[in-house]
Amino acid sequence: MKLLGRVITNYSLDNVRENGYDLRICGDKYFEIEEGASLPERKAKLKEIPFGEKADLKSLKTYLFESCEEFNVPEDIAILITLRSTMARNGFLAPPTVIDAGYKGKVFVAITPVYNSSLKKGMATHHLIFFKLDEKTDKPYNGNYQGGIVI
Repeated sequence: MKLLGRVITNYSLDNVRENGYDLRICGDKYFEIEEGASLPERKAKLKEIPFGEKADLKSLKTYLFESCEEFNVPEDIAILITLRSTMARNGFLAPPTVIDAGYKGKVFVAITPVYNSSLKKGMATHHLIFFKLDEKTDKPYNGNYQGGIVI
């Protein structure tokens, strides 16, 4: 995969897949969404939880995890983030999201377990699919989440 070391750093060769890359969860902490948002005025309230060897998750609560990997996405690539099928088959939900052309930094992914569950630090939870754009975007990402901001 030509993107390793250039677009993705802190990668694992074991996570290179047939048509993409499997993103891992890391960090010293993860976050539980405690209170709903009233967008765009008020974002959700977060509870910070230390991330030891594993994260213990309550059913139907949403959690935010930092990626192990860091990104330096060129202006002619976009990345679709989807939940790994293994996770889905084991009762986890996650919205598909996009890492925009021009994004730099780690990403945070949302995971909601249907049942009380746990996830081990460093495990792969999401699958990344890379799209080559026909040309560089006219509007590379330069938003609030640049660099890996939680919420």
